Amino acid sequence: MVTNICLLLEALSIIYCLHCLYGEKFKLDIATTSFLAIDMIIMTIINYYELSKVYTMIIYPIIVVYCGIRFGFKIKEMITNVIVCIIINGGIQMLVMVPLHYILGVSLVSNIQLLIVNCVALSIVVLLLPKIKIERLAFYLQKREKILIISLGGCFLIITFLLLNYKGFKLFELNQTMLLFISLAFILVLTGQASEYKVRAKEVETELKMHKLYADSFQGLVENIRLKQHEFDNHINTLYSQHYICKTYDELIKAQKDYCQLIMKENQFNKLLTMESSVVIGFLYAKFIEMDKLGINIAYKISTGNSEAGIPDYKIIEILGNLLTNAAEALKTEDHLNQLFVLLINEGKFFEIEVRNESPIINLDEIDSFFNKGYSKKGDGRGLGLYNVKCICEEYLLDIIPENMEIEGKNWLSFKVVKRESSLIGNCEKEKRVNGK
Repeated sequence: MVTNICLLLEALSIIYCLHCLYGEKFKLDIATTSFLAIDMIIMTIINYYELSKVYTMIIYPIIVVYCGIRFGFKIKEMITNVIVCIIINGGIQMLVMVPLHYILGVSLVSNIQLLIVNCVALSIVVLLLPKIKIERLAFYLQKREKILIISLGGCFLIITFLLLNYKGFKLFELNQTMLLFISLAFILVLTGQASEYKVRAKEVETELKMHKLYADSFQGLVENIRLKQHEFDNHINTLYSQHYICKTYDELIKAQKDYCQLIMKENQFNKLLTMESSVVIGFLYAKFIEMDKLGINIAYKISTGNSEAGIPDYKIIEILGNLLTNAAEALKTEDHLNQLFVLLINEGKFFEIEVRNESPIINLDEIDSFFNKGYSKKGDGRGLGLYNVKCICEEYLLDIIPENMEIEGKNWLSFKVVKRESSLIGNCEKEKRVNGK
């Protein structure tokens, strides 16, 4: 009876840890209840027939299947989370055993002591893991390179070996076991640091290339503006000379007004070139010119300065590029719609991007499907833009908030990207989205 309770507690620890790694609340649904029942049946059979502890390994493929059914069959995510789960639970159990050995002098674990260990381990998992946001570790590991996954796999095998000894009610050579466990922890940390430095080096290299590409483009735009400087005199002379061809004062006023509006329209994006962050601004200037030629009327609000948000320029460009491209393609499909608004605020710790365009009302379920990889109404090989934006947001702890907005009697489809630490929008804003309107 005590052994069965221990098995149930250990299974609950694994399930609860998996929910934390996936960032979901623990629920005793059909999948979870079925897993617990299967786990209990298998472990009871192994103990009843006194089978080798090697047979307990069969539970790990079942855990992987459970993750797929409960959280979705994403292979890399499943394997990473299962390995991390086993390492966390195994490590906690090993740490709980330390006082038994060093303080109480226990060298052979009884059923009651085994029950205590599992109770304490489950309490630590339930109380500690949700507070430390363990899902961030899972996401970090999923984005790292193969070397870190290989290290995790090695640690998983060693932890499994140690757990088999532990489940066999043995506590021999605990000193060596703890030393090995500590060494594994250091190996994981060092491997993670090496992987992070390598990834960061690639990011810096990409950012430098992006800076060079768009900085050169920006400088080219500035040169074009300078070359057009001599046209300023021509515009002044034209305005000055219009009184020779206009017969009345009202006609002169109208001619000068029309000519000034034409000049302002032609140079409506020039004030962008006076702003900071030349790479992003250079990209936006070129993109606005391109979209203006398509007949899209663009309004914008841009504010950049000394940023502490920690979002690289090339990632900002990727977000803006994907959102602007999607908005332009949406407007091209609607002949009577051509209005677009762009917001970029990147100052201090505050970061916000918004791209919104006139649009028919789109149901929220359909909007959410826009972020699925490969989802597109434009044919195969498309549908990666918003999926890439979602991946960037997950990597840099950004919230992306899609919504229908009614402005002056017209519906607009808006996509906002905000830094979680710099905005109170978050989930509350999501709940305020117009339901299908």
